[in-house]
Amino acid sequence: MARLLETTGLACRYPDGTRAVEGLDLALEEGDLVGLIGPDGAGKTTTFRMLMGLQRPTGGRIRLAADRHALSYVPQVFSLSPDLTVEENLQLQARLYDLKDPAPRIASLLASVDLDRFRDRMSGALSGGMKQKLSLCSALLPAPRLLLLDEPTTGVDPVSRREFWTMLHAIHDEGVAILFSTPYMDEAEYALRLLLMDGGRILAEGTLDGFREEMGGVVAALTMADRKLARSQVAALSPLDLFAEGEVLRARFPDQPMEPLLARLRALPGVAAARESESTLEDYFLHVLSAQEGALHE
Repeated sequence: MARLLETTGLACRYPDGTRAVEGLDLALEEGDLVGLIGPDGAGKTTTFRMLMGLQRPTGGRIRLAADRHALSYVPQVFSLSPDLTVEENLQLQARLYDLKDPAPRIASLLASVDLDRFRDRMSGALSGGMKQKLSLCSALLPAPRLLLLDEPTTGVDPVSRREFWTMLHAIHDEGVAILFSTPYMDEAEYALRLLLMDGGRILAEGTLDGFREEMGGVVAALTMADRKLARSQVAALSPLDLFAEGEVLRARFPDQPMEPLLARLRALPGVAAARESESTLEDYFLHVLSAQEGALHE
């Protein structure tokens, strides 16, 4: 596979000393579908802005294997003119890209995302999901080889969110490499490769199955009748990881037969029910954070 983009030691520090991104090594190749997963403030947007030349790095290097037009960007916030119609916005973008005879491509892109019926609607009057579709059409106008999407489904309703990912997979199947960022751990299923980011650094790189294998252990999900009591009782069993999700407590223990462990957990005061659970990306993310914090305190 041909390499499209590569960064080495990429960094961005602001004048007040804030470290937005530090030591980022990233390689994107043809055929990639990569998810940059991390919470708000992890450095995802700053990374995208540096890759697009919108933010000057304070360290490191970015290497592009093709001209800048081979790289397109869908920002987190809708950036097209709200006072132009759908079609007018795309015509303006086509002129900025210096595209010759863009009408057929505009028509094809609008049809592919079911926006052709709304070509005369003012862009500011579109729903959140429709604005994202229009932004996607704009980014695809120059037929890029690599598409960057910064949190493309934030603020989008669940139905539009699913439709958007169906479209992205179709775009990927046509040969466009994709790097997307998201704070939603469940969107990891859409990526072929995952980068977990926090505090401006990449904490881990791999696949969900690979992360599960690396983490090991067995995970139990417990419904709590008494949150405080249940947590203290489970903590006394020395789990490898322990964190709460609302009224559910997730605990990871060393590999062992599951049924005896569940029976022991169900008998604990404060626990209403316990069941086996498959480890998730969030389990692994919190595991990595916990391991880092432990290393800092050693």
